Amino acid sequence: MASNNTGSENGDPPEKFITEKATGLIEGSLRTFYDGIVEEGTPDKLLDLLEKLDAAEKAAVEKRK
Repeated sequence: MASNNTGSENGDPPEKFITEKATGLIEGSLRTFYDGIVEEGTPDKLLDLLEKLDAAEKAAVEKRK
């Protein structure tokens, strides 16, 4: 059965085909965006701030003892 790009070959309505295609495009775009963020890693400034916070928390705990 030939497809005319208006629906899937199993007789689904064109709206379902378009929705599935749009969902696939959105998923691909989101995956690419997410992968790019993961590759960037954690900024050094954020790591420094986290280290300072950890040190301050440890100091506060020691002070209470």
